[in-house]
Amino acid sequence: MKLQTIFAFEFCYQLRQATTWLYFGALLVLAFLIVTANYAPDARDGYFLVNAPVVMASVAVVCSGFWLVVGASVAGEAAARDVQTRMHLLTYPAPASKAAYLGGRFLAALALNSLLVLAVPLGTLLALYGSGLEAELLGPLRPAAYLTTLGFILLPNALFATATQFSVATLSRRAMGSYLGATALWATAYLLGLALHRAGEWRHVIDPMGFTPVMDYLTSWAPLERDARLVLPEGSFLANRLLWLAASLGLLAFTYFRFRFVLPETGSKPQPTTNSTTREQPKWKTEDARPSAKEPFGVATQLRQLRLLTGNAFWQLAKSKSGLPLLAVLAGLAALTLRGNLKARGVPLLPRTDFVLHLLTAPLTEPKFCTILITMLTIFYAGELVWREREAGLSDMTNAAPIPEWVLFGSRFLALALLSGAWLALLMVAGGVAQILLGGTSPEIGLYLQAFFGLQLVECLLFALLALLVHVLVNQKFVGHLVALVAYGFIVFAHLLGIEHKLLVFSASPPWTYTNMAGFGPTLAPWLWSKGYWMAWALLLAVVGVLFWVRGRETSVASRLQLARQRFTGSLVRVAAVAAVGIAGLGGVVFYNTNVLHAYTNASASAAQQATYEQRYRRYQNVPQPQVAGVNLRIELYPKQQAAEIQGTYLLVNNAPVAIDSVHLATGTDAVETTALAFDQPAKPVLSDAELGHYIYALNKPLLPGDSLRLRFRVRHQARGFSNRGADVQIVANGSSFRNLEWLPVIGYQPYRELDEAGARKAHGLAPRPATYSLYDVAARRYAPFPEQIRFEAVVGTDASQTVVAPGTLRRTWTAAGRRYFHYVTDEPIRNEYAFFSANYAVQEGKWRNASAGAAQDVAIQVYYPPGITENPARMVRSAQAALDYYTKQFGPYPHRQLRFVGQPGYGFGNHASPIDITTWEGFFLLNPKADQRGFDLVTAVVAHEVAHQWWGNQLKQAYVEGAGLITESLAWYSAMGALEDNYGADYLPALLSFLREENETPRTRAAKPLLQADDFYQNYRKGPFALYALSQYIGRDRVNGALRQLLAKHRPGTRPFATSLDLYQELQTATPDSLHPLLHDLFKANTFWELATENTTTQQTKDGSWQVTLTLQASKQVVDSAGTEKTLPLKEWIEIGAYAPAKEGKEIGRQLYLQKHLIKSGRQTIVFTVPTRPAKAGVDPRQLLVDWKPTDNYKVVKSAQRP
Repeated sequence: MKLQTIFAFEFCYQLRQATTWLYFGALLVLAFLIVTANYAPDARDGYFLVNAPVVMASVAVVCSGFWLVVGASVAGEAAARDVQTRMHLLTYPAPASKAAYLGGRFLAALALNSLLVLAVPLGTLLALYGSGLEAELLGPLRPAAYLTTLGFILLPNALFATATQFSVATLSRRAMGSYLGATALWATAYLLGLALHRAGEWRHVIDPMGFTPVMDYLTSWAPLERDARLVLPEGSFLANRLLWLAASLGLLAFTYFRFRFVLPETGSKPQPTTNSTTREQPKWKTEDARPSAKEPFGVATQLRQLRLLTGNAFWQLAKSKSGLPLLAVLAGLAALTLRGNLKARGVPLLPRTDFVLHLLTAPLTEPKFCTILITMLTIFYAGELVWREREAGLSDMTNAAPIPEWVLFGSRFLALALLSGAWLALLMVAGGVAQILLGGTSPEIGLYLQAFFGLQLVECLLFALLALLVHVLVNQKFVGHLVALVAYGFIVFAHLLGIEHKLLVFSASPPWTYTNMAGFGPTLAPWLWSKGYWMAWALLLAVVGVLFWVRGRETSVASRLQLARQRFTGSLVRVAAVAAVGIAGLGGVVFYNTNVLHAYTNASASAAQQATYEQRYRRYQNVPQPQVAGVNLRIELYPKQQAAEIQGTYLLVNNAPVAIDSVHLATGTDAVETTALAFDQPAKPVLSDAELGHYIYALNKPLLPGDSLRLRFRVRHQARGFSNRGADVQIVANGSSFRNLEWLPVIGYQPYRELDEAGARKAHGLAPRPATYSLYDVAARRYAPFPEQIRFEAVVGTDASQTVVAPGTLRRTWTAAGRRYFHYVTDEPIRNEYAFFSANYAVQEGKWRNASAGAAQDVAIQVYYPPGITENPARMVRSAQAALDYYTKQFGPYPHRQLRFVGQPGYGFGNHASPIDITTWEGFFLLNPKADQRGFDLVTAVVAHEVAHQWWGNQLKQAYVEGAGLITESLAWYSAMGALEDNYGADYLPALLSFLREENETPRTRAAKPLLQADDFYQNYRKGPFALYALSQYIGRDRVNGALRQLLAKHRPGTRPFATSLDLYQELQTATPDSLHPLLHDLFKANTFWELATENTTTQQTKDGSWQVTLTLQASKQVVDSAGTEKTLPLKEWIEIGAYAPAKEGKEIGRQLYLQKHLIKSGRQTIVFTVPTRPAKAGVDPRQLLVDWKPTDNYKVVKSAQRP
């Protein structure tokens, strides 16, 4: 039998199967949905053309990941169908070589898979030109984009996947092996991506489907590149394709040499059948022909059958290589990922149990690694359990056995439940062992049991039943896999299709959360109600599964429906009735909470509401309004009842040059109820829009410039059940917090309530506007969120065991009626942004004294943190003291007598600096700088950064325009650099600079706005601080800091117009010598890159014992605009040349031997200088002061010069 004959038979056989075309259709629909639901909205927001080559490539890699699992049956069928149908008894002895047998089947599978992946560009084409997309979203039709996507992504991926799936299925002699091979390939790529997430382009090389490099291109290419550049195999992407091509060929070669034509049962080669002339006749016994039927078949027998069948089904799966051994390996791999995941900004965390659980558990609707793994395996396990007897040829015997259908169905479900429990047990052990190995905390076994077997197991069981039902109903194994995977995809991505209500997505529920500070809080109740609703549905689905359980050879739809009607009697009717009552009752409870107690709005309705707000009230944006000058609040917090009552008074002052005849108020709409709005002078309401939270009051007597009035109000918050998003967690038993802008009335029209996305604005008929206003928009310079300076006073009551934190000095505290009260008053005005906190806190206290100002400048530093934390609070106090010392000397006095860090529950690690009080997420306290191998103390650095915001962002308020981040975040990090260098020594600063550069090793594009107009994270938090630091090294830190003092002096708190980056640039320009104005321009006013590379460095000792260093370098300079257009400029600038002694262990460079500025020009040049001892490394711009796209080649190891 020749290879082409086997190939033709296999190809034609599978081509005739309906499943093949079902897979084709599924891929086509998936590509269509990805384009229309995911990329079209981004195109409307202006990120790219929707038919850009890189978009097509990204659609291809996403579909490849889906097809990797779904299409595994093609290779599995080709490789293992003979064994599973027992045709190998005929085909193995047939006259066909191993090369023909394996080659024909593999090539057929590869050809079929290549045909299937054609559905991706076809689905993309249909989405682009058949779904009604706007013409402006599309560029010209480019056949090359489709051909490169097919030739360099889809077809290579088909080869890699087919080779893996075919090899595993061939060697295991089971089609299931192809799915396991696909799952292993996916899991390996994921885990290697985690392990190498900081390994630069190595991440691109090891991803078999090319997902990582293509998605990086999507974010790092310039706009012009994204719209026009083809995705070609070059650089790391070429290495990726070649690596996996070689791996595929090697795997196929291994399979070829490993495969033998032997029986999998015995290991011997089957013999050809021969005709025998005589056959021994069986001898039949006639006595006792009738069987004895004395065994009772009641409930007890059925339960015993259920137990035995469950045990047998579970054990058959568990003992296989794809059972417990595979689950144990996957759990171990998940544990290995914990070391990399239990980090924040590269700093290890104390591995506390609640954070480990946060990583290892997830609802079915959230596609986390562990959830995806067990979900895919559950689908495969369900298929094996349903088809086991039929594939073994034993179905006729089991169908004839006196076992009811509910036992057959129930035993499979219980076997899946046991496997899920085993997976969770292994995961629990893996998490606990990882905690012990990482050190610092002990596993909380009780919490593990609660989370895994009280909560996560429910997620597993619900999906196990769904997967089992799908296989029963579909009654075709591989199609069942596909349908179950599609069902899982719908569960995960239903929100992208506009289906967001938890009652409409199987197993969906509001999430539960647990932290040590807040416990489960109120999040369990909505989870339990929702899961109860879905368990009632699961019970009804189980009845459906029993009704349609396949038993016999009549498998047509009509016969199965008739059989289901016959089975639907007695106990099944009662169970279905109970399930229906549960669905109606529990669903009614959920609906009452989400749609009656709370106004349910999906994303589309919320966007429409925002659009309506803008359409109705934007015309009032520039109407003069009084400003808040004083706030007096009386607050009663009831943490256990999740309630709060607020009585408040605002002092409103007319600072405008004209009289004000009406006051506009904006209130909270859902979380709170605002009542008793009243002014201390006659006014009448002329508009009350409770739905959008906008009110207009006409004053009987206009408020003249300089005059004031008071506004009194009441605000009540009472947690009412739960919304579709989950429980209200602002007021909880421990860890309550809320901000004024969330609950309290605000004055005037609120631009932050408008729609930002360009596509959404267009869809709702709103005029286009940038997400951030132009730096040169004069009118926009007068707006900033909550800029008023206010006098603040509050009396807050809470439970007797809790502490309240609010801005200002704590004047007194007392207890009355079993409640504890706190009276806070600010000594100086603060910006109109503040928050309140109530919890059982531990407190770390310290004091900072301004030596130049005497005792009057004492500042109390307090860290309110969750009890049980040991080291970080003291570290935070020390850093705050050092920061205050430096900032007051450099930028002016700190105006308050307190500085607080206040913890609140949550898995985050960030901070938010309001006046006086800095909010800190619970996760921040778990940072463990001692375990950071880089020797870098992130806690100290972040605290210094947040303290700097008391100047940059609070004293100096920025206008809401481009470049706002430069005069807040950039200045805060630059200030932190100086504070850390002054207080911890010059050796500390390189560690901070290195950390900031490491954070830049994420894909980003050279195309960007200049720093003066920056509006993204990288520019504000990384490039901006480096530019300021570089300038300080060229003109001197004192000059830069002097310019910053002038900026503060000219923009006092509360004055308008607000500061912009242009004001900063003007002050820096004044402080910079004329000769360095070009450098200042390149750093801030242009998006400039210096390309500096050391090509060679040599040294030789001179007669006087010193060492002469000869350094050859290459230099150039480019300017890149926001579209990605690059322009090379002539370079003639003073740039540092440095040399360093050998480094100590763990350090990159050693002691500085030489650091001087040299005049560097474009092109290659040679620099010669002398150092006192033999250098180990030397280079150009060694401190990386200038923005270099590839700074790793700035310096090199110094070699000995060859003597002539």
